[in-house]
Amino acid sequence: MSIKLTLDKGFEDMIADLELSAKEVDRVATACINQNAQIMQSELKSAMSKSGVPGHLISEMPQFEVKAEGNVYEASVGYSKGAYDPRNPSTGYKVVFLNYGTPNRTKHGKVPEKGFIARAKRSAKPKMKKANEAALKKILGRID
Repeated sequence: MSIKLTLDKGFEDMIADLELSAKEVDRVATACINQNAQIMQSELKSAMSKSGVPGHLISEMPQFEVKAEGNVYEASVGYSKGAYDPRNPSTGYKVVFLNYGTPNRTKHGKVPEKGFIARAKRSAKPKMKKANEAALKKILGRID
């Protein structure tokens, strides 16, 4: 006994929908990664402000950078530390010292840990997940 399956009706439409969705992926993914970076940057600035980080350090945060390579999309949010100069630390190092504290410093006093980076990540995670799910639904919406 043999079983026969014929995929005549709707199969070509589904393939056409998949092809259209594939074209949309890059545009939607780029918009999604930009939205995620914006969410993370605003949450980081908010957490820094609530933790008492001086305003001039917050305002010196550079704009996020987004790059796409193949099917990998990345966003860099925050400060670039650069080379360490103990006599003139960069803004990035100052922010790191405020976030993690300086428990071993003796000459100029210890700075307590503020922990605003972890709080910003925790706060941004559900918002970014919601944005990612919306982007995925947008990409796969035609396939339903």
